[in-house]
Amino acid sequence: MARYIPDDVLETIRQRADIVEVVQSYVPTLKRAGSLWKACCPFHHEKTPSFTVNPARGIYKCFGCGQGGNVFTFIREMEKLDFPNAAELLARKYNIIIPDTPPPNARFGRGRSAASSGSAESPESSYALRERLFLLHEKLAAWYASQLRDFPDSPVARYFATRGLPAETAARFSIGASPDSWDAAILFAKKEGFTEKELRLSGVVSTKPENETHIFDRFRNRLMFPIWNEQGRVVAFSARSIEADPGGWKYVNSPETPIFKKSRTLYALNFARRAISEKQCAVLCEGQLDVIAMHRAGCTNAVAPQGTAFGQEQASILGRYTQSICLALDNDKAGREAVFKDAAILLPKGFSLRVAVFPGAKDADELLKTQGADVLRETVEKADDFFEFAFRHITKDLDLDSPAGKAAAAAGIAAYLHLIDNPVTQGIYADWLAGKLSIAREFILAEIEKNRRSEQEKKERAAIYSSNAGRQEDKKETSSAASDFVRKEPPLSMRHAGLRQAFYELLSLLLASETYAQRAVGDLEAELLDESPAGRALETLVGAAMNGEWDEAPEQISMMMESQNIRDDEISGLLMREADVQPPDDADRIYRSCLTAIRRTVLSDKKRRLIRHAMSLPDGSEEKKKLSEEISAISRKLLSGCS
Repeated sequence: MARYIPDDVLETIRQRADIVEVVQSYVPTLKRAGSLWKACCPFHHEKTPSFTVNPARGIYKCFGCGQGGNVFTFIREMEKLDFPNAAELLARKYNIIIPDTPPPNARFGRGRSAASSGSAESPESSYALRERLFLLHEKLAAWYASQLRDFPDSPVARYFATRGLPAETAARFSIGASPDSWDAAILFAKKEGFTEKELRLSGVVSTKPENETHIFDRFRNRLMFPIWNEQGRVVAFSARSIEADPGGWKYVNSPETPIFKKSRTLYALNFARRAISEKQCAVLCEGQLDVIAMHRAGCTNAVAPQGTAFGQEQASILGRYTQSICLALDNDKAGREAVFKDAAILLPKGFSLRVAVFPGAKDADELLKTQGADVLRETVEKADDFFEFAFRHITKDLDLDSPAGKAAAAAGIAAYLHLIDNPVTQGIYADWLAGKLSIAREFILAEIEKNRRSEQEKKERAAIYSSNAGRQEDKKETSSAASDFVRKEPPLSMRHAGLRQAFYELLSLLLASETYAQRAVGDLEAELLDESPAGRALETLVGAAMNGEWDEAPEQISMMMESQNIRDDEISGLLMREADVQPPDDADRIYRSCLTAIRRTVLSDKKRRLIRHAMSLPDGSEEKKKLSEEISAISRKLLSGCS
């Protein structure tokens, strides 16, 4: 269970955790824009930055996808943690001690824990467990490195010597060796205090189906490559066989664990992220040794997918750093096929692509060994435009002097041109291809449109299939969901557009003016506010003003929304405004009209409900008389204008 964290400790974390610093550790392209900071959103793909951080108010907001919140929300979303564990991660980063305080017994006790966050803790969201797994991997990485360094006569060390890698490169990338043993790593880890449960969860041990109670080292007699996450923490291993013909897998990789997801990991991104941002280009390689060769040659912006084909999530991660990628894959049939597969993922996301072709070598590692760093670096710098590469390979067996050959070439290239979502770029390439084939531009555009329609039809068929597959489950849930809707009436402001608008207008004014916020302390009775997001935000703001903390109201509202899992784009937009925004010239009119509208709507609704209840009571009863008096009092207030 996650530790209970008192409110004063949460407040200390919030004040000390610089939201710009935290976000920049994940989004290095975050740049200052006046008093705000902006970047392309880390939560969805975009070309024009709409992700905004407001350091004065300690919050962020993406005006593209709607994601927003405070520093705790950001860590939750990036690390896939619950609230208490996100808070613990930040506490560790900023050296804040969380005391071992038992949670209060009160129903609405202060502070946060796993229970109060509204969800049971899972291994993936357990901060303490994740920290143990990080520590285990870091200790094993150092131990594997010592096995390579301290035992130069071992089979792995002798194989490594044939690779020609300098000692400083081995040290920088923490390359190591796993002993030819079934339990050496297990014995080391247990000596360091790790349990069998932690070893199993880490993926560094294996079991056999016929005897799952017995564990053994997953990595044996192999060259070891630690795998880091974006922040530079060891999360997994990739182990290369030292045999010329291993008779099995050339590489054995860690399975997915609470700290390692293959689809979200790029090898050496922790080393390459700064260079990618500076060069505004990433070099995408096929494996660890190719990445290391690139870095040795000065191409320090090189990364590689880990243990799986390149995918959508990895493309999105690279999109946080750059919109330009050089594909530097193996110079063989499989490598060429991978170029086209990767292009199908990257082109729709707006990336511009180039392809490095290694002259006289299979891959970057071989080119570095045989022709040197200068040739490898020049190969990357002079990489072909993707469509030049595609044209060369698609047309190599076609007769471009014949109509059939030209048609086949146009169809082959158009299959990738239609993936470009920028019409200007697409038009430029259509002109280029028409010139290459000596045919009219309209024929190219027709092929592009044909591919676009075909792709759209596939998506529509998939959507229909998915809808049909889920229809039976929907039927099972419809009746109970409908009854819940009838039973649980939404808050009044969510049913009454005028009241909702008055709430948001008043919230906007009170955030801009401490004077009106102080007036609202006396004017805005608690019974006028409901449980809607805007109602709760107003309640939080008035409470902050009452306590002399008006300037902290945006952070308090953000914390309230985070703790209660509230998503409201309009409120987030108000919180993201400049801290020194001024109230409008007609602020007094807005304030009075909002209060009047709120009082009139709330009192009218209360009167309606009281009348309905009174009609169900017997005539002459004492309760009905009291209700009649209350209804009359409300009527007088309404007639007086609710002032």
